[in-house]
Amino acid sequence: MKKPLVSVVIPAFRSGTLILESIESVMVQTFQDFEVVIVDNNASEETRAAIQKALEAYPLKIRVIHEPTQGNSSARNRGIREAKGRYVALLDDDDKMVPNRLEKQIEAIEKNPEASIIHGRINYVAFDGITIVKRDQSNDIQPWSRILFWDHPRFSTDPLRSIMPSVSLFSKDRAIALGGFDERFNPCFVEDTEFSLRMWEQGPCIEIPDPLVSFRLPSAEFLKKKRENVSNWIQAARNLNLFFSILAQKYYIPHSRESNLRFRKIRSRWLRELSQDVLRISDGQEAARDLLKRALLDQPFELKNWKWLSRSFLPRNQRMKSLKIATYPQKKLEEFILPEDLSKFFQLPDE
Repeated sequence: MKKPLVSVVIPAFRSGTLILESIESVMVQTFQDFEVVIVDNNASEETRAAIQKALEAYPLKIRVIHEPTQGNSSARNRGIREAKGRYVALLDDDDKMVPNRLEKQIEAIEKNPEASIIHGRINYVAFDGITIVKRDQSNDIQPWSRILFWDHPRFSTDPLRSIMPSVSLFSKDRAIALGGFDERFNPCFVEDTEFSLRMWEQGPCIEIPDPLVSFRLPSAEFLKKKRENVSNWIQAARNLNLFFSILAQKYYIPHSRESNLRFRKIRSRWLRELSQDVLRISDGQEAARDLLKRALLDQPFELKNWKWLSRSFLPRNQRMKSLKIATYPQKKLEEFILPEDLSKFFQLPDE
């Protein structure tokens, strides 16, 4: 049986019926030489029921596999390994392809076989999946990459971006040779940024100057829960700390003033951002101040560091208002993470 040229890999978790819209957006592609590999990553019953409905409608196009290890990296890696296509196109289970996404990406990668990733621009849509909130947006060039790579010979024409998986297409063999997504970042957060870095190190990441996907923004209710979920930001902080250590291992040059300045600038920003999350805990003021003092040691003239340090002294109600939260979690900070562990975040090799 002839193998498809493209395998569309869709990890499935808790999207429910939204995954049907994602699948349907693949089925109506102008380029039809593809298979869909759905990775059941401990999906909810509602999501599994939706997958079964799609499987019955498109039995020749869809395969379903199960990945028990929970996490974006594990699910995507399993899909990449199981793919029969020469190329892999990723899609999250609540996003939608534009009808000519695969056609444009295949044309681009076959003209540019040296490319690590072919990606494109993004339409951000509301939770209804229809209303466009932001149109024709590029993947982010994050502040840390501008600091670290601004003078890299490729950066002006091929800047390092944090490429959303939902708009990525790449060679299966290249991704496997690279080790796929780093599973230390399971269950989520920062894994796509780290994967983008390693792919960029291997060759060009080419952007098609058209929107290729509709990225569904979360509902207001989901965002509220996310803001109040302490476990979420602690996982994100741990993963960012891991990513910082990866960057330092690769790019930090001991005894180099320029390298030291760059990494301290990155660290100062990340310490400040982490302090904002720590302040969301009712007894987090002291730990947040310690983080901000470290941020100030790295960048004493950064006004944002001083601004957040002053906010840490606000009365309870004013502090909650500045953080845009209605209540503090019932638990204390040490029930989530020990302050002494926070103090070790973002260490440089020669410290």
